[in-house]
Order: sequence, then structure tokens, then C-alpha cells
Amino acid sequence: MNFIKRLFSYDTPGSFVNNLRKKRFSLLRHRIEQLIDKKKPLRILDIGGDIGYWKNVGWNNSNSRIYLLNLYENSIPEKDSEIFHTIIGNALNINAQKGDYDLVFSNSVIEHVGSYDNQVVFAQEINRISDRFIIQTPSYWFPLEPHCRIPFFQFLPHSVRARLIMRFNINYFPKAATYQKALVVSRSTLMLSKKQFKALFPDAEIHVERLLGIPKSYTAVKL
Repeated sequence: MNFIKRLFSYDTPGSFVNNLRKKRFSLLRHRIEQLIDKKKPLRILDIGGDIGYWKNVGWNNSNSRIYLLNLYENSIPEKDSEIFHTIIGNALNINAQKGDYDLVFSNSVIEHVGSYDNQVVFAQEINRISDRFIIQTPSYWFPLEPHCRIPFFQFLPHSVRARLIMRFNINYFPKAATYQKALVVSRSTLMLSKKQFKALFPDAEIHVERLLGIPKSYTAVKL
């Protein structure tokens, strides 16, 4: 169990997945820092983000303001309250206009908005409020499904996934009491192929992160 935690826990700073996050972020850090104007802080809207992510990747630039948008309020320690701020809102209807933020950022959220139609709305909202964004999502084609950590789980029909969710607690997918509730849980995570992701962000560069030569995640970058 401790070995699995070291590999896959996002709450463990030195875990395998957090090291991958750091490597992924390091490739973009200098491009983000180039947006910083010494005269005013860089305003970053992080959709679905939390302070732990930014701590794990080592971001500590005092000339930035990071607004964490979630359905619930994030707890921000007093010592971090100058940089980090919490906003309650919905990514499908963001209360912002173009120019309110210098950069929109999101890590592993777009696959959780409930349907492909909602993923389209998510992308439209990002483009509506900013011309600069960094949006990451896991690859549909990587064998190990990252939310349940079961190989090839994403390839199963929702009907089969729902039956499994009724019987077991599957990490990110909580056990459901009825088939209909299990279907809702299953459909809450819809992973994307590179082609689908590119269709959502046609004007962005798509960076492909690979592990053992297999696409592990995609990042849409427009800066």
C-alpha cells in the first residue's frame, strides 16, 4: 500500500505522478514567467485547481495572483493569501470577461464535466475569457486509467463500468447503490483522445507527454 501511495498519490510530494507533474510544468514555467509584467501581478485563473498543485510544482512567484475556481471554497493558509485566492463558481458558466485574467490554467478537469457537450462548453468558456491558456488532460490511450488505476478501464462500456461501480469502491469512482447512480458516476469521467482534444482547442499547440512511448497526457497551450 505504501508503495502504491508513493507511486500514485497526489498528496505525496515525491510520488511518481507528482514528479511527472513537475516535469510537465517545468517545460511551461519559463513561458508563463515571460507573461509577468513587473508593474502588476500576473492574474491566473486556475479552473478546478488547488493550492497543493502549485506547491508541488514549486511555484512561488510573488508577482502572481492565482484564483482557484471550484464549486466549493478552497482553504487558503494566511501565509499564502497574498498569492492564492478562492472563487466559488462553475467552469461551464464562468463569471468573468476577457481581460479579467492574463492566463487560464486547468489540470485534469475537462474530463470531469459530465459529457462531451459540456466539454465543448468548457472550452468555449476558456476561449471567451482569455486568449492565453494551458489546459491539461490525461490521454484516453494510456493503458492505466489514472482515476481508478485499473488497466483499460476507460475502454469498458459504461454499462459494464456501472456494474463494477455497484460492487466495488474503485478509487476515484465511489461505490453506488443503484445502477442508475453508478451510470452517473461512470459518465462523470470522459477521457479524450488527441483528436478530440485538438477539436476543442483548434488554435492551441497540443503537447503530448509520453511514458514508455505511449501518450500519457495532452496539454493545450496558447500563450
